[in-house]
Amino acid sequence: MDERRAHRRITALLLASILWLATCRGRDEAATFELPDVVLIVVDTLRADHLGSYGFDYDTSPNLDELAARSVLWERAVAASSLTAPSHASMMTSRFVRGHSIGTVNGGSRLSGLDTMAMQFRRAGYDTAAFVSNYVLAPRIGLDRGFDVYDAELPEAESNRTTVFERVADQTTDAALEWLEDRADRPYFLWVHYQDPHGPYTPPAPHDRSFPKLAKSDGRRLPELSDNTGRGGVPRYQVLPDVASIGGYRRAYAGEIEYFDSSLGRLVTAIDARGRPSVVLFTADHGESMGENDRYFAHGHATTLDLVHVPFLIRAPGFAPARRREVVHHVDIMPTLLELAGLEPGSGAAGIALGPIVRQRRDVPDRFLFSDSVRDASVFHRDRIMRVEPDDDTREPGSRGRATAYGWGDPPDSRPSLREQEGMKRALRAYLATREPVEPVRSAPDPDAEARLRALGYLEPVDLDRRRIESHSERARQPAR
Repeated sequence: MDERRAHRRITALLLASILWLATCRGRDEAATFELPDVVLIVVDTLRADHLGSYGFDYDTSPNLDELAARSVLWERAVAASSLTAPSHASMMTSRFVRGHSIGTVNGGSRLSGLDTMAMQFRRAGYDTAAFVSNYVLAPRIGLDRGFDVYDAELPEAESNRTTVFERVADQTTDAALEWLEDRADRPYFLWVHYQDPHGPYTPPAPHDRSFPKLAKSDGRRLPELSDNTGRGGVPRYQVLPDVASIGGYRRAYAGEIEYFDSSLGRLVTAIDARGRPSVVLFTADHGESMGENDRYFAHGHATTLDLVHVPFLIRAPGFAPARRREVVHHVDIMPTLLELAGLEPGSGAAGIALGPIVRQRRDVPDRFLFSDSVRDASVFHRDRIMRVEPDDDTREPGSRGRATAYGWGDPPDSRPSLREQEGMKRALRAYLATREPVEPVRSAPDPDAEARLRALGYLEPVDLDRRRIESHSERARQPAR
């Protein structure tokens, strides 16, 4: 351990000891120790390019844009996966998808065997709470470990699927605010997950009437599909009775973002009203296809930029507002938030703490970052990307799959050189050869649970999740080739 790491670990232990002593002496004395409150806000299915702070032409996100103006914003952030459970497991453990037991399975596997970010905050004396709004994030998948409160109440049935329950943005914010009202002067780690704008896109009034120009932007009509793939048409679970055009669906999606944003404003106001130093990190678990590669209103099928480019911004004491173009990743969340609270991320973190880089005005170091889905995987190196797909419909991506190399944005010549491609291939091959066994949930989903996952678009008529768990676990027992 070098001198700087040793000093930081001693500092963290001292801070935790001081907090414990102060708590024993009473609330007033504890208030004098300014450990920051730490808040992680994650929005489901939110494309970065549909926010004003990321260049969207419509005013979907005024409250988030105001937060972004007081934050360090990374223009290029990568999701660990284009599925909800794998991405959140990577955020909470700082492991790439193949480094934790949820793997690429979405709702049928469980996180185990690793310290989570919440566990480390709780050990350091923080109160911990989570408020989640998607059925996939139910306690059964193990993300509740380390939280004093894990609120996964889903009171609302979707308007067009009465068997699928969720919690909409205002309800999630209300629950989080009620918990905040009862806080003493102890620091807290709070994770708030918003389901909006996950489909079906049904924003409440008046947000359902916003953005009429967007509705007229593309009048093409799409067929209604009998499955949830989004390939060439509207997924079965996304069909809205009064919407037919591509522009109409995009308008509804933008309305969902505007609705969520109105609720975000209330949450940030309450965090600031506490009058304590606070760290707020905002991101999304993944994006959503809006016609790219002939996929509409769907996710989970790939690791293309429409699905894994997510917003990523941090407001923290000592951070001057800035925009940065280096590539960051979900795995950076845990070490970053722990470091900002004076804590060590522990061993095995795949990500890096961004705080020292921001404070010292250094560049993010060169590294290989990975995004993984059911059908493909991608490696990111600076602004270069390589994506590998299986070469048939029966296998997951591997060394014999089809590889595509391209650059992030323009200019067109940002495509990696042949030498860069070789390095990316080696990194991706090594990543794909590592595989933690996927752990099934302790009790198999009952028929109602499977029906909900299928209705959400996460399971096809054949239960692929169960096959995927068996496949991952079997391959994990075999030596890498």
